[in-house]
Amino acid sequence: MSITLQSKKKNDLDSAFRRKTVYLFVAGVGAVGGTLVRQIAKLNNPEVHIQILGLCNSKQVIWNPNQEDPFSDLIISNDVTDWDQIIDQLTSSDRESIIFVDATGSKAVAYQYAKLLSHGVHVATPSKRANTLDQIYFDELASFPRSGRAEYKYETAVGAGLPIINTVKNLVESGDEVTKISGVVSGTMTYIFDQLQQGVPFSKIITNAKELGYSEPDPRDDLSGEDVARKFLILARTCGYKLEREHINVESLVPQELIDHQIEGFFDHISFYDTHWKSRNSKALVNNRRLRYVGEFTPEGIDIGIKEVATESPLGNLKGTDNLIQIYTKRYSSSPIVIQGPGAGKDVTAAGVLSDILEIGKKC
Repeated sequence: MSITLQSKKKNDLDSAFRRKTVYLFVAGVGAVGGTLVRQIAKLNNPEVHIQILGLCNSKQVIWNPNQEDPFSDLIISNDVTDWDQIIDQLTSSDRESIIFVDATGSKAVAYQYAKLLSHGVHVATPSKRANTLDQIYFDELASFPRSGRAEYKYETAVGAGLPIINTVKNLVESGDEVTKISGVVSGTMTYIFDQLQQGVPFSKIITNAKELGYSEPDPRDDLSGEDVARKFLILARTCGYKLEREHINVESLVPQELIDHQIEGFFDHISFYDTHWKSRNSKALVNNRRLRYVGEFTPEGIDIGIKEVATESPLGNLKGTDNLIQIYTKRYSSSPIVIQGPGAGKDVTAAGVLSDILEIGKKC
């Protein structure tokens, strides 16, 4: 018995020594970033060991935190978040296999990716910011993985944990040509219209979506259609098409009068529009239709807005925070590739980022 136990212990140690260690800096430890750190703490991957090199929020930064409870170290840290200093420290490190995770949604942080990648620091992000800046910047970021200098992963920027980006990349890399992508890519919007069908007031739905972590911190980022617009722009560019934001037609759900309000004022006044949305939803239901926020990309451009779809159609049957996307290509012209599943939520998004991290870890 003792021989067996000793052999097992030796095998476990040998396995641990064979694991690759990657060093992670997590920028933004809110809903997604914080959940990611907690998932890492519970992870026991046989191939990759993840060590938290540092964490930061908008105010504080901590380096080499306690691996078991890194948040406690961050709370008491006296070091102020300085992006230039953080990026300089990461790019000057002699450690190999550093991965920068951007869960901030910050435009300023997005502009740091090129410097990180050029110094061999890998990037994994659920943020849509970097990929929806100028086409030139997108092309620059995409060039780093092709050159082998560093990996750049953004699977969770579209569809949370759903394998949409990788599917598109695999199709293009295999020589196929994407001709159309259509469907619902906002779990927040599915949640809104699903709740409307159940008779919940519009204002209550928006409040619930924010509290549940389904929407952006400012729900107008979702309601304006900009979140969906960014996702479709990312998809189009990943397919190899050259498009800018002005090529997208977007229907907004944000009342004109509430666009410039502070976030508190927006929530104070959104209930004024409950009657409008109740009426619009009722008209669709009377015709055996359901409201869905649908996007469509073709080489001619991108159109995004509210559509009435048949109740028994795949889009009409969406519930909760589900996404459903159809990918048409030269090879899949009559019967598209369909990907469906939860498209919002901190747990599935964080798990998708973790999958990107592990994929980088196995390669580097």
